[in-house]
Amino acid sequence: MKKKFYIKIRPTISFILVFLIISVISITLLLQYNFSLDLAKNATKENFSQISEKLEERLQNLDKRHNDLISILQLYKEIEQTPQKNKRHPLLKLITTALNNNKHIYALYIGHEDNTFYEVINLNINEKLRKKYNANKEERWLIVKIYVENGTHVRYDEYLNKNLIQIRSIKSKTDYRPTSRPWYKEAIKDNSIIRTEPYLFTNLDNFGVTCAKKVTSTKSVIGLDLSLQSLDKFLQKQIHIDKQEIYLIKKDIKLISKAGKNIKNKEIDSTLKKKISKIINTQIDYKSFSMKINDIDYFIYFSKIESIYKNKDYLLITVPQDIIMQPYTNRIFYSFLMTLALLSFIIPLIWYSTKILVNPIEKLEEQNNKILRREFTKVEDINTNIKELDELSKSLVNMSKSLKEYEDKQQELMDSFIKLIASAIDAKSKYTGAHCARVPKLTMLIANKAHQSNEGIFKDFIFKNEDEKRELSIAAWLHDCGKVTTPEYVVDKATKLETIYNRIHEIRTRFEVVYRDMIIQMYKNILDKKDKKEEEKLLKQKLNNLQEEYKIVAKANIGSEFMSDEDIERIEQISKKQWTRYFDNTIGLSQDEESRLDKNKIQTPCKEYLISDKKEHIIQRNKNDTKDYDKYNFKIDIPKDLYNLGEVYNLSIKKGTLTNEERYKINEHMMMSIIMLEQLPFSDNLKRVPEYAGAHHETLIGTGYPKKLKKQDMSIPARIMAIADIFEALTASDRPYKKAKTLSEAIKILSFMVKEEHIDEDIFKLFLSSGAYKEYAQKYLKKEQIDEVDISLYIKS
Repeated sequence: MKKKFYIKIRPTISFILVFLIISVISITLLLQYNFSLDLAKNATKENFSQISEKLEERLQNLDKRHNDLISILQLYKEIEQTPQKNKRHPLLKLITTALNNNKHIYALYIGHEDNTFYEVINLNINEKLRKKYNANKEERWLIVKIYVENGTHVRYDEYLNKNLIQIRSIKSKTDYRPTSRPWYKEAIKDNSIIRTEPYLFTNLDNFGVTCAKKVTSTKSVIGLDLSLQSLDKFLQKQIHIDKQEIYLIKKDIKLISKAGKNIKNKEIDSTLKKKISKIINTQIDYKSFSMKINDIDYFIYFSKIESIYKNKDYLLITVPQDIIMQPYTNRIFYSFLMTLALLSFIIPLIWYSTKILVNPIEKLEEQNNKILRREFTKVEDINTNIKELDELSKSLVNMSKSLKEYEDKQQELMDSFIKLIASAIDAKSKYTGAHCARVPKLTMLIANKAHQSNEGIFKDFIFKNEDEKRELSIAAWLHDCGKVTTPEYVVDKATKLETIYNRIHEIRTRFEVVYRDMIIQMYKNILDKKDKKEEEKLLKQKLNNLQEEYKIVAKANIGSEFMSDEDIERIEQISKKQWTRYFDNTIGLSQDEESRLDKNKIQTPCKEYLISDKKEHIIQRNKNDTKDYDKYNFKIDIPKDLYNLGEVYNLSIKKGTLTNEERYKINEHMMMSIIMLEQLPFSDNLKRVPEYAGAHHETLIGTGYPKKLKKQDMSIPARIMAIADIFEALTASDRPYKKAKTLSEAIKILSFMVKEEHIDEDIFKLFLSSGAYKEYAQKYLKKEQIDEVDISLYIKS
C-alpha cells in the first residue's frame, strides 16, 4: 500500500491563505492582462484604421491632382500638336513645371491617332531611371518623340538640362504604337479619366499606375505614369510601432507597396494570404484578427482602400502581439513586482498569525500523543481562548480518564484470564505442580535485578515503563500455554504401557489365561493316562517360568532403569509366546479404532502373541497439524506417526517411559505456545510476548527447540526466562515423579548447563551475585532444601 503523505497544520493553513491570496492576485493580473490585450488591440485597431483613412485620403488627393492636371492640359489647344524633330513642344515649360511640382509623376505623354507620341520623363525620379537611359548628372529631362519620317515611325530622344536646353539627342527605330497600349484603348472609349491597376514599371523597378484621358473632340489621349515609390515613404512614416509592417496589395494579393524594418525582400506569409483571400471574397470593408505566423502571435489589420476612380486596393498591417502588449506587459510586470513585495510582507505575517491557532492545536496533539502512548494520567487541559479547542481539550482529559479506567479493568480481566489459563495447566497434571505460577515470580525477580544492574550486558538493559515489565510477566505466565493441547496421559505417563490406563493389566490378564491353559493342559495329559507326578512337576516349572517372565515385563514397564539390548531381546522372546483368543476383537469399537484395524478378519478361536505390535496400535499424524511450522521457522524433527502404542515397541524404550512420538508431543507444547500466542492480537506494548515465551527451551548454541536459536537470536528477557524455567523445575517439591533438588544441587546443575552453553553465563552470575536465588528459595523452597551455596565457585571472573 502506498505510504500516505502528511503535512503539518501550520504550513497547511499558511499555504492555503497564501494560495488564496496568490490565486486572487493571479486572477486579477490575468484579467488585467486580458483587458489590457483588448485595450491594446482596440488602440492598435484605431491606429491602423487612421492609417487606412490617411492612405485612402492621400490616394484620393493624388488622384484628384492628377485628374485636375489632365483636365487643365486638355484645355490647351496646343496639346494636340504632333511632335516634330527639331521643334519644341509649345507646352514643354508647362509640363516640366507640373512634373516638378508632382514628384511622384514619372512621365507625362500624349498619344495621337496616327501613332505619333510625345513624352516628357522626369529623370530625377530615381537613379535606376538614369542608368536605364544612360543619363548624366546634368541631364534633367528626357523628351521622347515618335513621329513619321519617310513613311516610317522613328524615335527621337532629347536630353535637356534643368533650363530645358538640349544637351544631346538620340535617333532610333521603334515599333512602339501608342494606339495599341491598354491605357490608350481604355481612355479612347470614354471621355472620363481612367486609372489602370498597379503594375511594375520596368524602367523604375517599382510599381506604378497610369492615368489617361481622351482630349475632348479628338483622337488624342493624355497619359500620366505615376510612381508609387512615394507611397513607400508615406507608409514608412505611418510606422510608430516596432516590427510593424504595412502592405498595399491588389485584389489578387500582389504587392503594390510596403513599409517596415527589414521588409525589402520579404513576402506575405502563405497562410496569411489564404486568410486574406477569404476575407476579400466576403467583401468585408475591414477586419482585425489574431493569428500565429512562424510560431509568433500577430495582430492583423486588413482594410479596403478606394480611389475616386473606384479602383479597389487593400491595406494590410501586421505587428507581433507582444509588441503592442509591451507597455501593458510592463505595467503588469510592475504590478507583479509590487505583489511579490507585498507577499514578502504578508507571508511572514500569515505565518506569525497562524501561531494563535496552531499553538493550541500542537498542544492538543501533544496530549493526544500521550493518549497514544497510553500515558493517560499525564493528559492535562490546555490554556486557549478558542472555544472549540478549549472544549476539545476538556474532552481529551475526560476521555483519557475513561480510557485509563477501562484499560485498568481490561488489564485486570486479561491478567485474570492469563492466570486462569496458567492455573488450569498446573491443575491439569500433578506432575507440573505450580510451575506456571512460580516461573513468572522467578523471571520477574531476575529481570528486576538485571534492570538495577549497570554491569556487563545489563548496562543498557532497562524497563522503560511498567508496560515492558507487564509484557515479560505475561510471557512468563503463558510460557507453557501450549500444554493445553498435550494429552493428559502423555504428560502423566508413569509407565511404558500407560495410555488412558496402564495396559500392563491387559498383558497380565493374558498371562493369567496362559497360566490357566497350562493347568488345563496338565489335567488333559493326566486323563490321557500320562504320569501324574511328572506332569505336575513339568507344570510347576512352566508356571514358575511364566511368573518370572511376567516379572521381567512388569519391571520393564516401570521405566526406572536403563534397558540394555539383552533386556530388549528378552522382551521380544517373551512376546513370541501365544495365547488363544475366542472372541471377536472387531466389535464394540469406536469408529477411530475400527479405522486402524487390519481389514483381513481372523476367525476365532485363533492364536495371538502374548505381547505384540499391531497395526491398530499406530495412530497416524494429520498433515494439517504441522502445515504452518515453516511459517514460524520451526526446526525440529517430526515423527512419522502421531502415536505408536505397540506393546513390544513401548516396553523396549531404553530410558524413561516415553516413546519418540510421545516425547515429541511433550516438546510440541512449545510450538503450540508460539502459534497460539502469535495468533493473539497483542497491542504494541505486548508484541514481544511470543518471543519471550517461546524461547525458554532454546540453547545458546542452536541445539534447543523449536527454532534452534543461538545466543545472538535471543533477547535478555528470553534468556532470563530459560534459567527461571529450569531452576523452578529443579527445585519444585510438588512433583510426584521426582525428588526436589536442594539449592546447592540445583545451582550446580545450572553451572553444568552454563559450561555446555545451554543457559547464559552472565544471567547465571547475576542470579547468584544479586542474591535472587536466596530470595526465591526463602519464599518457595522447603526449609530442608535450603542449604549453603558457595557462589564464589561459580562467579569467578
